[in-house]
Amino acid sequence: MIYSPTAQYALRAALHLAKRYGEGPVLGRNIAEAEEIPPSFLPKILHSLRACGLVLTRKGRGGGYQLAVDPKKVRIRQVVECIDGPIDFTTICVLGLPECSGVNSCALHEHWGRIRKDFEDNIDKQTLADVVKGFRD
Repeated sequence: MIYSPTAQYALRAALHLAKRYGEGPVLGRNIAEAEEIPPSFLPKILHSLRACGLVLTRKGRGGGYQLAVDPKKVRIRQVVECIDGPIDFTTICVLGLPECSGVNSCALHEHWGRIRKDFEDNIDKQTLADVVKGFRD
C-alpha cells in the first residue's frame, strides 16, 4: 500500500475543506458523512492535520473545521506525510508486502520502479487546489 487508510481519509477530509475554502468552518459530521469517514475517527485525523498547521478548528456556535492554508499551497504529499510520516518510495511495496527490494521483490517490483518516480513527482507538485479542480459537483 502506498499510504495508509488513515492518510486516505485525511486526504478526503482535506479535499472536502479545500472545496469549501473561504466559506468558513465546516462541521465534522458533514465532512464525515460526505467523505464516508467514520465519525468517531475523523476528529483524530483532523487533530493531526491541525498539529501540522493544515487545519484550523473553532469551537461553539458557528464552529467547525477549515483549512489553515490556501489549498493552492498545500501539496498532497504534505497531507499524507502529516499522517504517515516521511514516505520512502524505494521501500514501499505496491502489493503491501513488508519487504520488497531488488533482492526480495514482489511480482510488481520492476514495474513499480518504472512508475515510482512519476508518482512521487506528482504528489510533490500537485496541490489540494489542483485536485479540487478535477471534481465534478
